[in-house]
Amino acid sequence: MTSEPRTLGAPAGPPLASPPARISAGSWYALSVFALLNMFSNMDRTALSILLEPIRLDLGLNNQELGLVSGMAFVALYVTCGFPLAWAADRASRVKLLAACLGVWSVMTALCGLARNFPMLFLARMGVGVGEAGCNPAVHSLIGDLFPRHRRAVAIGVFQAGAAFGSSVGLYLIGFIGQEYGWRMALQVVGLAAAPVVLLVLLTLKEPQRPPSHAEAREPFMGAIGAMLRRRPFVYLMVSFSLITLASAAGSAWIPTFLLRSHGMTLAQIGGWYGAASAVGSMSGLVLGGVIVNRMMRRDPRWECWVPAAGYTISLPLYLLMILSPQWWMVVLLNCVATFFSAMGGSTTFAAVQSFTEPRRRATAIAMMGFASALVGQGGGPYFVGLLTDLLLPVSGDESLRYALLISQAMFVPAIVGYVVAGLHSAKAQVA
Repeated sequence: MTSEPRTLGAPAGPPLASPPARISAGSWYALSVFALLNMFSNMDRTALSILLEPIRLDLGLNNQELGLVSGMAFVALYVTCGFPLAWAADRASRVKLLAACLGVWSVMTALCGLARNFPMLFLARMGVGVGEAGCNPAVHSLIGDLFPRHRRAVAIGVFQAGAAFGSSVGLYLIGFIGQEYGWRMALQVVGLAAAPVVLLVLLTLKEPQRPPSHAEAREPFMGAIGAMLRRRPFVYLMVSFSLITLASAAGSAWIPTFLLRSHGMTLAQIGGWYGAASAVGSMSGLVLGGVIVNRMMRRDPRWECWVPAAGYTISLPLYLLMILSPQWWMVVLLNCVATFFSAMGGSTTFAAVQSFTEPRRRATAIAMMGFASALVGQGGGPYFVGLLTDLLLPVSGDESLRYALLISQAMFVPAIVGYVVAGLHSAKAQVA
């Protein structure tokens, strides 16, 4: 590998493959654009979660249909397109792929605001899934080229902090727009606001040259998947993260509705208080988690898997207390603290995945993580809680959503065990 400097941002010098000891300004600029892209990408999920109740009332949907729209509709094409788009990211221009996917996401999010019934909304949400399917594999592949292993957890934490900031801004902005102008206008504003970022990606980012070992290896797609499935720590991480996503996606989709139904908050109040608390907890946890992992790995590389396990172990009882809290301010406060510890696992999980993956397989590995977590977590979590809410309605009445959310958090337990076991088997599987 060469040791010449390379950048991805503007103004850009000649991009090269391996990350230098000193990270270039262009790499940090690229990371800031990735975080901005992730911010808009996650505004959509936030938008739908805070708008579920007005959508239900306007379109006459039940809780199961709300669960399908917020989960499975998005996942349907997300998981279908994730692998071919990851294959493209491992072989073609990742920058152009990012721009194209963000463009599709922007248009389809705006079209959600034009839906007149459940089928139209479901189909538009499927289109949003196509747009988001190509973003994560491409970005994680680029981060793997731009940052050395000992800085990847921090870089991925910054990237995911963009999502946390987008969720916070989305809750506040969309809550206000939804309350004042309706849910349709809120979705259209979110979708169209991302359009300028497409131009920013195309005009200011340059595709870095891939490592020579990457260019020389043209592995069959199924061969790459098979190789990753034979690595036990990767499989443990994929299953564990999927279970965590089931619990967290259920909470993200339904907590705003829970605050509306059980605590009588308005959309604007939820956007302001709950959104700010989520942002503070998640952004600080994502970045600090990367810093902690960087330091702990100097003592033992297995902490790359054990730090998430510790964070999720602390967050579980806090989430349970949050759901059972009788006052809205207790929900908001406990959510902030619980999200801090839970978010520590987010950036470190994907950094660990890159440690078990060769450069030529990075996008494919991230797509596999996305496939499993989307199918099990993002698709199953919201629908699972919606179904449980309807089933518990005759017994628990208005509190049925509270108990459905409580049950969903049980997924943390096997996930934590999986992270611990992944760490125990990680030493022989690390390749990068």
